[in-house]
Amino acid sequence: MTKRKTLAFTLIAALLLPNTPILSSEAAAASSHKTKATVTASKLEELSIKDLNQKAKATLNHVKEVIPDLKNYHIASIVKENVVTTSGPIERLEVILSSTPEGTTPDFGVVHVNASTGELISIDLQNGLSSSKGIGDEEAIKKGKEHLKLLFGKQAEKYKFSQILSSTVQDNKTQILVIYTSPDHYINVTLDRVGKLKAIQKDIYPKAELEGKKNKKHLSSN
Repeated sequence: MTKRKTLAFTLIAALLLPNTPILSSEAAAASSHKTKATVTASKLEELSIKDLNQKAKATLNHVKEVIPDLKNYHIASIVKENVVTTSGPIERLEVILSSTPEGTTPDFGVVHVNASTGELISIDLQNGLSSSKGIGDEEAIKKGKEHLKLLFGKQAEKYKFSQILSSTVQDNKTQILVIYTSPDHYINVTLDRVGKLKAIQKDIYPKAELEGKKNKKHLSSN
């Protein structure tokens, strides 16, 4: 059986931010880590698409191709910044895409990519939630895995279902968080109530915070 829990509005609001929290001590740490990583990131320069290497371009093109909502979005800005991860410092691209459907306020998509390797780190779609009838847990788990396959191809096979959460937010509309784990990290997939992708986030912790966590574990075991 899957687990479904109701989250407070303030917690679920963070689902659309990088590194969505989950209901465990590991999740709380992940949220804290990400906040500190963002604060300590140093922005380097504004870029355009022509400044990116082929791997980063290929990732952005692939993301726009497999996510229908992003196909007609244009790139509003690209910023390269330094962030610290479990594997050391990386240069990360923050790509903001936008679109203004007729008669509506602007919609946005934020994509984070490793500037050197082109690895997809996260996607955040800020374009509202569906008011249609919701899907069940099993269908949400299946939909989440489908999104992983579209975005990561064969790499998606290493992710196994871990946990599912849901809550009502934004005009009584529901969004669902499905968490999948791999041998070395986890990935959060946020869906609207009909299974459309709203956000995806790999956990990438600041190295110093991870070491502190390990030391704390070591002390508590002695």
